[in-house]
Amino acid sequence: MTLLPMGAPIRRALTLEELTAVLARIRAAEDISRVLAVAVVAVYDTLLADRGLSMATLPDGQQLDPRKFLIPASQRDAVTGAVLDRAAAEGGDPGVALDLVNLLPGSYDDPDAPVPDGLPGPARRSEHLEVVLTRDAVEAVTAAGHHIQALAAYYGQNSREHVTAATTWLACLTQVLSTSGGPQLRVAREGTLSLLVRTVSGFTVGVIFHGDARRCIAGDGCTALIDDDGTVHAPYAASPVAEHRHQPGFPLQGPRPGSWSLHS
Repeated sequence: MTLLPMGAPIRRALTLEELTAVLARIRAAEDISRVLAVAVVAVYDTLLADRGLSMATLPDGQQLDPRKFLIPASQRDAVTGAVLDRAAAEGGDPGVALDLVNLLPGSYDDPDAPVPDGLPGPARRSEHLEVVLTRDAVEAVTAAGHHIQALAAYYGQNSREHVTAATTWLACLTQVLSTSGGPQLRVAREGTLSLLVRTVSGFTVGVIFHGDARRCIAGDGCTALIDDDGTVHAPYAASPVAEHRHQPGFPLQGPRPGSWSLHS
């Protein structure tokens, strides 16, 4: 499977009519086992319509990258709330909301984004959310902030390297906080730049940093990977490595570009 080729992320609010239709499809899902799939398809069908596509008409072998889509946080909450309503009404597990963390688009603040009146979902949430971080988790959060700052200093504030890291880090944190319906989250360190988040009900989600592979871009069909010390090797046994002076896709020195994503 390959990702659908896209340029800049699609960032737009759904119209009131579009969001109302998405919520209607969720409420009309035949049974609780289908609610998650119906919600995801409804959201992406709406966003892909701008490109003349739908989930059913994606090119063979291609799939979507949720990080390439952004909708207002209030609209994302409305979709999550609708799924939770169906889960609660039919005895399903409200932890299904954490599955949406991986599958729905990222979010951004837009106080003017339209949302239907009378949405019941958020009312079931605890009034307060307590976030408990281990000391190691605090160090990981600090390290992530320093890494993002280092990318900005090295590659530039408007560089792809800095923007990708900063937006994916913020999107992951926002999604974890906004999707949790329980009263508490416990956060631990999971590697130098990654976190492991647990709810009181036992659900776990990782906020994981994926460093970019440093590939040779010198041409000649070369697929070599270049380590931090300059060592060159093939990604797979049969991958071609050209006999030329290898050119790394990003410098050996300096912070490694990459992005954060959520894994449940």
